[in-house]
Amino acid sequence: MSEQQTADPADRRVVLNGEGQHSIWWIDRELPAGWHAEGTTGPRERCLAHIQEVWTDLRPRSPHAGAERPRPAAAGEPWASGGPAVAGGPSAFGGPGAAGGPSAFGGPGAAAAPDAEPLPVRLARWARREPGAVAVEGDGFALTFGELDAASDRWARLLRSRGVGRGALVGVLLGRGADLHAVTLGAWKARAGCVPLDPDFPAARLRLLLADAGARVLVTELAHAADGLCGFDGTVLYVDDPEVTGAFAAPPADAAAEPPEPPEPQGPPDPDDVALVAHAPTVAGRPYPVAVTHRGLADHVAWAGRELTGARGGGTAVFCSVASEMTATGLWAPLAAGQRVVLAPRALDLAQLGEWLAAAGPFAFLHLTPSHLDLLVRQSGPAVVAALAGTFVVASGGSTPGPAAARLAEFLGRGRLLPAYGSVETSYGSCPDPVRPAADSRIRVLDGDGRQVPPGEVGELYVAGPGVALGYVGRAALTAERFLPDPYGPPGTRMFRTGQLVRRTAAGEAEPLGRTDRQVWIGGHRADPAEAEEALYDHPCVDEAVVVGVRAASGDVRLAAYVVPRPGAQGLDAAELAAHCRRLLPDHLVPASLALLAELPRAADGRVDLAALPRPGGPLLDAPRRAARSGRHVAFGGRPLAELLADCRVPGASVAVLDAGGLVAVEAAGHDGEGRPVTPRTAFPAGGLSRHVTALGVLRLADEGLLDLDAALNAPPDAAAGRGAARRPTLADLLGNRFGQAGADLLLALLEEVTGEPFGLLMRRLVLGPLGLDDSCFGGPPPRSGGRTGAPAARIGHDEAGRPLPPASAAAAGTQAEPDTGAGTAPGTEPATEPATDPGASELWTTASDLAKVALEVRRSAHGVPLALLTPDTAARMLTPSPDDLYGLGTMVDVLGSDTEFGHEGAPAGHYAVSTLRLRTGNGLVVLANGRAGGLLRREIALRLRAGGRLTERSRPSGDGKLWFLEEAQGTGWLTGT
Repeated sequence: MSEQQTADPADRRVVLNGEGQHSIWWIDRELPAGWHAEGTTGPRERCLAHIQEVWTDLRPRSPHAGAERPRPAAAGEPWASGGPAVAGGPSAFGGPGAAGGPSAFGGPGAAAAPDAEPLPVRLARWARREPGAVAVEGDGFALTFGELDAASDRWARLLRSRGVGRGALVGVLLGRGADLHAVTLGAWKARAGCVPLDPDFPAARLRLLLADAGARVLVTELAHAADGLCGFDGTVLYVDDPEVTGAFAAPPADAAAEPPEPPEPQGPPDPDDVALVAHAPTVAGRPYPVAVTHRGLADHVAWAGRELTGARGGGTAVFCSVASEMTATGLWAPLAAGQRVVLAPRALDLAQLGEWLAAAGPFAFLHLTPSHLDLLVRQSGPAVVAALAGTFVVASGGSTPGPAAARLAEFLGRGRLLPAYGSVETSYGSCPDPVRPAADSRIRVLDGDGRQVPPGEVGELYVAGPGVALGYVGRAALTAERFLPDPYGPPGTRMFRTGQLVRRTAAGEAEPLGRTDRQVWIGGHRADPAEAEEALYDHPCVDEAVVVGVRAASGDVRLAAYVVPRPGAQGLDAAELAAHCRRLLPDHLVPASLALLAELPRAADGRVDLAALPRPGGPLLDAPRRAARSGRHVAFGGRPLAELLADCRVPGASVAVLDAGGLVAVEAAGHDGEGRPVTPRTAFPAGGLSRHVTALGVLRLADEGLLDLDAALNAPPDAAAGRGAARRPTLADLLGNRFGQAGADLLLALLEEVTGEPFGLLMRRLVLGPLGLDDSCFGGPPPRSGGRTGAPAARIGHDEAGRPLPPASAAAAGTQAEPDTGAGTAPGTEPATEPATDPGASELWTTASDLAKVALEVRRSAHGVPLALLTPDTAARMLTPSPDDLYGLGTMVDVLGSDTEFGHEGAPAGHYAVSTLRLRTGNGLVVLANGRAGGLLRREIALRLRAGGRLTERSRPSGDGKLWFLEEAQGTGWLTGT
């Protein structure tokens, strides 16, 4: 017998283009034009390892490298009398710049594409045309275009005198002050690139970024001299050093007395030279430096100038980190269009952001994060915010910006609110719709083999065009893996693999769906939770750590960390871990919540089960709690669940037990009616519980301002409205126990009309997706798609004796029984069977653990836990019972002194479902069964758990009889090892 082969197949080859850039390509596919095989083939890992060894220079290489040719420049430009410059070689994108072709720098009569013109050239032209116009203004200063040009010239001379020239990198550690633009432009005029840095970053982070980029010169302020930057072993220049300021203030010396300039050619930067080295997150746990060319930056800035600045002027305001990906547009696009950039004071309190913008505006455009937009709308209202700018660009990372954007859109005309998706790897280029790409970018939607997907299919978003960066500095293999040959573009060009999943529509649009990795956008920064995990592992008392991104109701994203301490670690707490993270990470990467767990929940294959992690909690709920584990079983009075099933004549069931606000155990037993064993991932029909989950989604839309719970609907009047004339029902009436199945059908139609989304997809976006309910689906059992094997579904129902009900018999049984009005029945009594009609899109198929997550989320919302799906006020209304039938909004509620129990019950034909949870104690139970005797099974389980000291039977008169409640009590508990 031959040994089983486990190595990856030899399906890749190493390829190169005319500029010496490496990548990988499939062996069985034709090479894209302009690329040739290097000779190395094998598995992906082998090809990438080879590239890492042989590719040492990520810069484009021209066949004319080393040759010099004059570059014409307009009279009066700083480089008009400069000598010859190194040739840039033929353009990688089929544009000008080839040897013998027109100049790429826009001299008189040149036919170069204007979008390839480096920014120093454009700004020098504005300095000649409008020298007195304000270019940059901020706290206590204002620079005209002429003054900015002169200041950047002085910095260029100073940097060249310190040996800075072409190929060098200059770190720029400056805040939103008068020197930021001048120093950056000066470095570019010296033919160097810049590494933008945030002064708020910890010193350890700054040293790491400088070292990874390879910067040998740093320009900063004296205030940072004592911040630990002494670890930087390059040249440091301080903008407020008296020696520097004195030299700048001194009158020009006689030309004959000036020291000779270094022999560096003084022409403008080459479009293919590095302009910026900014950092991007990666799964490796540390950011990687990305080399952005002048061509790429100029292309993006030119697009932004055309599309965003408009004719009304006003420029923009910058109030985010000067090192974030979203800020580059605001720092340079207005200047390239001859408009101003207003820099917010460094000490600006965001509570005064709206007031400050109103005083400094109006602006041509504003680039905001979803949290900033939400803050402005809450501070000033959408009508006032709409007057601040002509266009609002929301850095949403390819996802829905949030409810504030929806409110603002009502006051804006078409095209004034643009969600932006962009990254430093594409020179900050963004896809506003994301239908039409920014600048000259071209988008591709490709499958795993790099082939275009047909309309309606899901693929990964690739971006091509002049904005594609050179790659990751010093990471040749990673560059080759993420920057691939573009088979659909000009010869020799590349496309960047973004990691963004999109669906290609029939119109050629790209609808964002999420990411293939864990990257998230936080406060304008693209971040990977792996970096926060790496920082936590650096703590000596941390044994395991996992960090996830959690989306807030406002559309913002925060990081939540879960840590398992090392055995024997004493006194470790969340505050200490947060302080440790702040010493290593910028604020946006410091987890917003930290929870200590005894262990991390794991799936059967040993990987961390992210869906099983408790959602981030506030002071009330963030105490460590036990997580459900495989290998443990619920001891129901010493009897296994399988025996209880036999006693109750229920073929199969799944049970979830909740304790102190956490899911502590999930038990499944029996069969699904078709010969398969019931597992914790077996899906059951939820019946009336479908409305309970639907209500959670409806109330999210109400929180976002898209629905009004109390507005009268265009529906038949409610004849049972009480005294006086009948009234039209409200949305709250549909969620309550007033209209039965007719109300559910009307609710579904209303939701699809308001949102324009199919009901199932809408509930996936609002509830199932945010809560990680991967085994739940409206309209039928979860499909087996996306490479996931899925779970079996208990489709076959059974009667009270445990006999299977064929589809025809199930329908007959359903029509003969009393219809379920959606109110449920008293848990522990025999429920009426629901009508066996086609449930359509409103029918939920789910698992016990997924329903437990729903119940816990409602409780978290009621307690006002940060990032919960509902606001506390909306959750309170959901859990406020009617005096007539103990029914709230989509849930049954009973108030019992110091505690409140909420939940729901359903009985589709031959099935049973119940979910119940205590609001104060956090104790609850979920039972799903494929037999009509499921109510009896539920009662037996409750009795036996109560015998263990965790349940208390409680009778309360209601319209349907007795209700059973979970109540915290002293006892031995019910978890036992096996």
